[in-house]
Amino acid sequence: MDGRSSGGKSSTGAGRNRPGQWIWGRRVVLETLRAGRWPIRDLWISERVEAEVADEVRRLSEELGVEVQPADAESIRARCRSDQHQGMLARLGEYPFRGLEELLEGAGERPLWLLLDAVQDPHNLGAILRCAEILGVDGVVVSGDHAPINGHVARSSAGAANHVLIARSENLVGLVMRLRRDGVAVLASSTRASEPARSRDLLGPLALVVGNEGHGVARDVLEVCDGEIGIEQSGRTESLNVAVATGVLLYEVDRQRRDAGDGSACSS
Repeated sequence: MDGRSSGGKSSTGAGRNRPGQWIWGRRVVLETLRAGRWPIRDLWISERVEAEVADEVRRLSEELGVEVQPADAESIRARCRSDQHQGMLARLGEYPFRGLEELLEGAGERPLWLLLDAVQDPHNLGAILRCAEILGVDGVVVSGDHAPINGHVARSSAGAANHVLIARSENLVGLVMRLRRDGVAVLASSTRASEPARSRDLLGPLALVVGNEGHGVARDVLEVCDGEIGIEQSGRTESLNVAVATGVLLYEVDRQRRDAGDGSACSS
């Protein structure tokens, strides 16, 4: 079992969430503008962007008080050092985390929380946030030495980071214990779990704990969870990537709740 301990650690990734992060590409820039939560400091748009899209960018920017600066494709490429900008580039301010108390108190009767214990790779974090937003997570809590929520994560999430509520916790052990006292079942994702997710009743208030890419969920956090769940595998590879595994587990929660008559929409 992992000897790492995270329960008393501060969320050290918080200090790296500084302004000056860049995003480029139409989807992530548009989603950031549409959500209107994450401050945009500067915004450039190419004259080659279609008129309909450019008009939406200008309208949303005006509502947010953001100046749209014209630029040619080469100057945008030079700033972001990528050819994948699709004619749009923005510089972000600091990510607007929700307060933990505000997040928890705003939940409904049967919340679904996602607790991330020191997920360090920004690609993984972005993909996890995309899954969380699509599959109905009420809020995400990051803890430990996590990747900063920045432009890299925004791009990896295809803009979903703008729509999912994210808070920070300096004491994941304490948070797990509090959630359990409040009637929330707290289950940790683990490759060692003997019980597959599909065999577990996931219909009630639930918090899913996902751990670090290398070490999984810390030992002290595991010790206070209600149990561990895993994913049945058929192949020889040891385990799934943390972002893929999180998506599978969240889908199972969503599937059970839909099968129980709580929804019918499909993602397109």
